[in-house]
Amino acid sequence: MILAVAATEFEMKPLARFLAMGRDLSCQEGRALPCCTLIAGVGPVETTLRLTRYLERRDPRVDKVLNFGVAGAYVCAPSPSGNGALLDLCLAEQENLGDFGICFADHLEALDEKLGGSTVFPLDSSMLRQARKILDRHGMAYRCGNFVTVSAVSATRQRGAMLAARYQGLCENMEGAAVARVCAEFSLPLLEVRAVSNLVEDRDLSRWKMAEACARAAEAADLLIREMEES
Repeated sequence: MILAVAATEFEMKPLARFLAMGRDLSCQEGRALPCCTLIAGVGPVETTLRLTRYLERRDPRVDKVLNFGVAGAYVCAPSPSGNGALLDLCLAEQENLGDFGICFADHLEALDEKLGGSTVFPLDSSMLRQARKILDRHGMAYRCGNFVTVSAVSATRQRGAMLAARYQGLCENMEGAAVARVCAEFSLPLLEVRAVSNLVEDRDLSRWKMAEACARAAEAADLLIREMEES
């Protein structure tokens, strides 16, 4: 069974609606939802704590994790899939702990792994291939690339460009690398899907599409959960 993880109730609520609709349409009274869910909190620290606590006492049926939610797309992304646009779906090939290290005015340097551990987390290639096939089959366009996890949201185009260049990044979020690290510790395969709620530029909240991105990410998560559980 899949554990669906989102940072906030705002991101989880649309998925709960999709899952409830699917259960009603199944016409099977009392049919269980096809996944477990966890609201893990904002940022890598809270996410690590809540997810670790959950998995320590988890339902033994949980054998994989889907992390979903919103992301900010880099406008100068060197990613092979190019720049993300508002409401684009993005699939993670790897997660990077983006601002952990030594921060200079114009660049970042990673700490020695002997001090801080790895900051790069490849995601499960089998789940990623399966997700791509499902989305392709349903005509849902998406981008694949490197995600960057930050403890402080990038509020300037300059910082976004620095992180994009440092990690060949497609988009940024605040939890993905933490989820990836915990899943590695528990030997659980992980898939991450996000929808672009904003561009990483000089901060302008009037241009953000948070509610629409939450719905978009939840729609994709619902589809992936159902088809992965059926296969």
